[in-house]
Amino acid sequence: MEIYLYRHGQTLYNTQGIIQGRGVDSSLNETGAAQAQAFFEAYKDVAFDRLITSTLKRTQETARPFEALGIPTERRSDLDEIGWGEWEGKKADKAMHEAYLGLLQAWAEGDYQKSLVGGDSAADMGLRLTGFMNYLRTLNDQKVLVCTHGGCMAYLMAILQGQPLSYMPKYKHKNTGLCLFHYDGTNFHLKLQDDISHLNNK
Repeated sequence: MEIYLYRHGQTLYNTQGIIQGRGVDSSLNETGAAQAQAFFEAYKDVAFDRLITSTLKRTQETARPFEALGIPTERRSDLDEIGWGEWEGKKADKAMHEAYLGLLQAWAEGDYQKSLVGGDSAADMGLRLTGFMNYLRTLNDQKVLVCTHGGCMAYLMAILQGQPLSYMPKYKHKNTGLCLFHYDGTNFHLKLQDDISHLNNK
């Protein structure tokens, strides 16, 4: 099975430096819609058996052109973005950035229970995304398209490859960046990382 895993298109909040997370259900802006269409044009001829998005609008809007093809579609809350608690909906400032770096450092050192006030910990994300990975293992599909979020993808990159959650900060994803995994029935193998060639051709 091949899993095509990609991030949603750009939102207005992305351009304004406003923190979204799972509690902010923003829509794509004009650029994000164009990115979604460019991705669709590049991969519309792939015979996807299944389309999976998060429950948030920005992933559903990004994947909508594929859904219009009649591909069986699922919404899964375990693919929602990491929750940033009291930061969500606020513009990032220096204090937030320093706290974020401290949080990443704690996770890198193995303190997976640490979180922001009201937010998800690395352990929380690991638990729900391990559940998603186990769901993927049950599928008999040949090709699956998954649209999710940057933070969520970073955790999935580590989890699918059997890496500790401390690896999460090393994975960065651009809007509509594609990661491709091959599942051989036992292990997930990374074949492509954060590919945006569909945007470079425009």
